[in-house]
Amino acid sequence: MLFGFLAFLAGAITVFAPCVLPLLPVIIGGSVSGKTRDKRRPLIIAASLAVSLLIFTLLLKATTLLINVPPQFFTIISGSIVILLGLLLLFPTMYDKLILLLNLQPMSQRLLAKSTGKGATINAVIVGAALGPVFSSCSPVYAYIVATILPVNLSMAILYMLWYIVGLSTMLLLIGYLGQRLIGRIKFLANPTGWFMRTIAVMFVAVGLLIITGYDKQLQLYISEKTPFNFDSISSQLIPRNASAQIISDGVLNVAPYPAPDFAGITSWLNTKPLQLSELRGKVVLVDFFTYSCINCIRTQPYLKQWYDNYKDSGFEIIGVHAPEFAFEKVTSNVADAVKKAGLTYPVALDNNFSTWNAYDNKYWPASYLIDQNGNVRRYHAGEGDYKETEEAIRTLLQEKGAYVPAPITASTNDSIRLSNKQTPETYLGLDRASMYVGATAFGRGTRVFTPATVTQVNQWTLGGEWTIAPEGIRAGKRALLQIRVAAKDVYLVTGNQNNGATINVSLNSTPISQKGAGGVDIRDSLLTLEKARLYSVATFNEFTTDALLTFQVPPGVQLNAFTFGS
Repeated sequence: MLFGFLAFLAGAITVFAPCVLPLLPVIIGGSVSGKTRDKRRPLIIAASLAVSLLIFTLLLKATTLLINVPPQFFTIISGSIVILLGLLLLFPTMYDKLILLLNLQPMSQRLLAKSTGKGATINAVIVGAALGPVFSSCSPVYAYIVATILPVNLSMAILYMLWYIVGLSTMLLLIGYLGQRLIGRIKFLANPTGWFMRTIAVMFVAVGLLIITGYDKQLQLYISEKTPFNFDSISSQLIPRNASAQIISDGVLNVAPYPAPDFAGITSWLNTKPLQLSELRGKVVLVDFFTYSCINCIRTQPYLKQWYDNYKDSGFEIIGVHAPEFAFEKVTSNVADAVKKAGLTYPVALDNNFSTWNAYDNKYWPASYLIDQNGNVRRYHAGEGDYKETEEAIRTLLQEKGAYVPAPITASTNDSIRLSNKQTPETYLGLDRASMYVGATAFGRGTRVFTPATVTQVNQWTLGGEWTIAPEGIRAGKRALLQIRVAAKDVYLVTGNQNNGATINVSLNSTPISQKGAGGVDIRDSLLTLEKARLYSVATFNEFTTDALLTFQVPPGVQLNAFTFGS
């Protein structure tokens, strides 16, 4: 019930989101066009948008699973409808002229005689319905419902969606009525051929073009970075933390004990036969959620391997639960190769549908749950660090069950890893989560030829040549080039497809990079040779570098997903 209220609140504040602000003229304009005094119009727009948003979400879930219809298809349709409505507002006599041209006037007169005002009502319905797909990506809370709750509990997800939609619709209804009342007080603003309504019509067309071309993403980014409307930061605070793991101040055992959920929905097991948690009763078990391309997860693996080797004979077990961040991480062979390369010998469960993830109410990569001999969770930790505390907790639970406990492992200097405030953040390249792109060519779905911009600021990146933009990554075409300016000590690149033997030419500050210089372990003679979809080390500096320009010349067919960094 609490999250239902939080979802309602998230929906209400979505009107302040960068992706909604440009649409407010459409909401207001749709509420006052036609019959200015018709109080039904804001209600119709809000209701049709609510229904459209719910149907679109469920339809998108079905179509991406069944017939692979690209999600952007719907936003293009939405943008086109908004443009058409804008043109009808801009040229209010166009409809009548079309009727006369096609000699349909008698039919239209008969229809109008039966139901006066239906045209305005239908127009309001279309305005609301067209905006549903656009609003579906406006809130981190709504994304959390779709990604985390919907796969595991359809009825609960729909309930939370309805709470969110009611909050959103309430605010839009309020905005519509306020706009209608204001314009109703100023008579000349309601003139359908006056300057105000024509300005609204031009805004309709502009918004539609932004949606179709993908420039709305750049406008959202500009608003979020250059204005006080840091909506994502505010809204993300409404996402519930792990409700099961109630943190208490009890030393290294920081969780009020509760029964650990069993493994659910596991598609494959590596290094073991299928397991149930009940089979491990009597052992101390560390359940570690990770994904193989996550650099933060990779940095925890040396500790996991040391703990496993040191304590497994004392009744300690690790279960790695692999929950994929990208689609290519669902492929069993890709995960198996990554597990083998990392030297992980403990059992790994492939949680492709996030069933176990949701059973644990998990939210992060990496995250660990330490379970005692009786099957109760006693410690929870998200992210890197606190390795000494985790090892101490393992030792405490082993001693609790009366096992022989060998000497502790000497803590590595990596235990004190702290990311620099100036370090470049993880940079996603796919349309769904891309940020800091610069360039004259719009960054939108589909294949297009890019002209590279001058990358003047750290964290920015640009593209040159032909690229195909998709939700999770970008695929190179002819003469494809990528430049990124970074601040880091280590630079990693995540590739998203299998291109055995394909090579990417890498240069640093316009000079070929080499392993003897700053080249990463996967660089040979300035070339990065691809094997499978995984994380590659492309640069390792002697010390933290505040400004370095990396250039990648990418052969056709290679997909890039993200950059990650270390300090």
